[in-house]
Amino acid sequence: MTAAICIGECMVELRPVDDGHLKRGFAGDAFNTAVYLKRGAPDIEVAFLTATGDESLSDAMVETWRAEGLSDRLVFRIPGERPALYLIETNAKGDRKFHYWRSETPAKQWLRQLLAAGGAEVLNKADLVYVSGISLAILSYADRQAAIHLLESLTTRVAFDPNIRPALWKSMEEAKQTFEAMAKCATILLPSRQDYQLLYGMDDPDEQIHFTAGLTQKSDACEIALTCDEDGCRLRAGDQTVALPTQASRVVDTSGAGDSFNGAYLAARLHGKPPLEAAKDGLALAAKVVAQPGAIIPR
Repeated sequence: MTAAICIGECMVELRPVDDGHLKRGFAGDAFNTAVYLKRGAPDIEVAFLTATGDESLSDAMVETWRAEGLSDRLVFRIPGERPALYLIETNAKGDRKFHYWRSETPAKQWLRQLLAAGGAEVLNKADLVYVSGISLAILSYADRQAAIHLLESLTTRVAFDPNIRPALWKSMEEAKQTFEAMAKCATILLPSRQDYQLLYGMDDPDEQIHFTAGLTQKSDACEIALTCDEDGCRLRAGDQTVALPTQASRVVDTSGAGDSFNGAYLAARLHGKPPLEAAKDGLALAAKVVAQPGAIIPR
């Protein structure tokens, strides 16, 4: 059976609703990607690899994962811990603002728990391993280096979304080093234009694609699907780069746009679709997601 593993953090999400109250949900970039990957490929086992607590919020969180069809066999429960929380707000343009309470998140322990459970042996049983920059940023420096080394050692495909969040990094130099190390070992790169703006002050998508291709060890074997907000996507597969327009006609909330693109793209690739068709699937799903509130829209 085809299998994928998505590594990262899931948090309690609080979102304002029409009556002024807050609605509770669960979200996080790697989790969102896992959900959309599973929805796009229900025949594929999608395991969410994380660490969380053992109290009622964590119980509710795990039940939500199961309800989405995700495997929880790689969810490590840490006694006495509880998940991180964030509050999200959006303006009239659908742009997001986040307020986080995550300093003690148990997800910081995902690598140590994974290594104790078998490390590379566990990951290499999957056909694809997905990890984001946030998944790595929440680790200590030593654990992050160990995680990169582990990912470099894998024989299975690795997909990486930099998803740069400056507040999570001690310095942008650490973020750059992590991105460049992952660009060398990943076979599927899923960056956004904003990642390069934050890391390098680089705005032109074609320049970003060219720069990234130069970082990869085997550029002809690496796929780069660069999301560019209202400008759609730049896809580089082999030595060809193609610009694809956005499919979004209405934007209510950009939460989860990149995650949904990633999930649909990876589902298509695991089903054997070529990168161009996978990118089109990603843009189509992202257009549906940004037209509704919330990072994870109803099925």
